This record gives sequence, structure tokens and C-alpha cells, in this order.
Amino acid sequence: MIVATLTVAGHSVAQDRELAESPDFRVRVQAALRLGRTGASSRADLENGLRDAHPAVRVACAAGLGNIGDPASIPALERAMKGESYATVKTAMKDTVDKLRGSAAVKSGSPSTPTSLAGARYVVQLGAMKNVSGVRADDLDGVMRQAARAKAGTIKGAVIVDGSDPTVMKKAAEKRIPVLQVDGNLTKLTQVVGTDGATVISAKVDMSIRKLPGQTLKGTVSGNASGSNGTRASSQGIVDLQNRVVGGAVESAMGSMGAELASLSK
Repeated sequence: MIVATLTVAGHSVAQDRELAESPDFRVRVQAALRLGRTGASSRADLENGLRDAHPAVRVACAAGLGNIGDPASIPALERAMKGESYATVKTAMKDTVDKLRGSAAVKSGSPSTPTSLAGARYVVQLGAMKNVSGVRADDLDGVMRQAARAKAGTIKGAVIVDGSDPTVMKKAAEKRIPVLQVDGNLTKLTQVVGTDGATVISAKVDMSIRKLPGQTLKGTVSGNASGSNGTRASSQGIVDLQNRVVGGAVESAMGSMGAELASLSK
């Protein structure tokens, strides 16, 4: 059994404003790097930061988007590259675009865009992602899936399939490429208020890894994350913080799984 634990610091609305409003470019750089560690929920902030007045901030925003790993950021990066006057910044943006394109392993599976298994060592199929914590509704299922997809897309040698794809299964069988299905449950989502008034959110995600087609259980992964907004938060602020922490727990679990794919696929 593999158990992964990661604690991530959440960021508040006030901290988000640091990237957009701080007069000190160094503060904005640090804000961009921090947002790049919080997961997919920070993608829009970093895409906006690609238009920052200071080149160092634009580089940091590009790096942050690369860390998040969502190919949906490619159009924003390409637009920013067209208007970029600094060669070093443009290079950083291009490097991030190349990274995201390389990790865009989630394919539609339609005949016009078949999933390529060229160079693949594993196929990772994302199964069910469920919120069983009893907190909020099933809108967190989507947060989990987005975070799992983004993190899985960075696993070297893995092609990621979002849901069942018979065509990919057939190709993998022909090429003798192992297929692993990952199912996740959000089992804990708690909220406490510290003596300083800060709201602290904690989450735990449990994932099972099964080898297909026989559904043989190969292992389990647990990811933990927590975050604080540092201030008294509004209802929307709590929701945003929950999303980030849940995403962090998923990324923790998926990261541990990626490090063990070679043994799990046997």
C-alpha cells in the first residue's frame, strides 16, 4: 500500500490580489509561483498575469501554468507570446506550451483524433471520482477529476484516458501496454477556525489502482492536503479554499502513484 501526504498552503482573495495589484514586482513573482503550486483553480489568475508589466512576473506566471499542467492554458500562452517583446520571456512561454502539449495525453478518442500510444509505457484510465465526505454536493467530483487529469498528464511515459475507451484498450492489448484504472473518493473534508480567526480546511482523498482488463487491485493511494486563508473568509472564499485543498489532496495521491507506476503495472 502506498500512502502519500502533502500539505499545501491555500491562498485567500487578498493573496490573489497580490499578483494583480501589488506595486512590487517581486511580490507579484512570489504570488505567481505560489499560485502555480495550488492547482487548477489558479489557472485564470496566472493566465491574466501573462500580461503583467514586468517580464519577471510574466515568466513566473508561465512557470506556474506549467506546474499546473492544464493544456487548456495553451491558447492564453500563445496569445501572450504574440505580443511579447522580451526574447527570454517568449522562450519561457514557449517552453511551457511545449510542456503542456507533451502532457496533453487526454484525447477525445474519436476517429478524427485517435489516441496515440507511441512511446507509451502505461495507460492510465481515470475512473470514478466521488465526494463521499458528506460535505457539499457532487460539484467537488469535477474538481477532483480536473486535478487528477492535470497531475496525471505530467507522469512520464503515461497516456491518460478520461473514462473508458475501448479503442485505446484494444491498442494497448495489441502493444502489450499495461492499463491501470484509477478511482478516487474524497473521504474527508473538514473545516476549523483557529484562535486567530483563520479558517483551516483539510481534505483526504483515497484512490484505488486496478489493472485492466481483469480489475485486479494493485494498490491504494492516499493524499492529504490542508490550507488556510489567513483571514476570516466569505462563503465564496471558503468554497474556493475547499476546491484548492481538495485539488491538492488529489495531486498528492496522483503524484505518489506516478512514482510507483512501474511496480503497480506488473
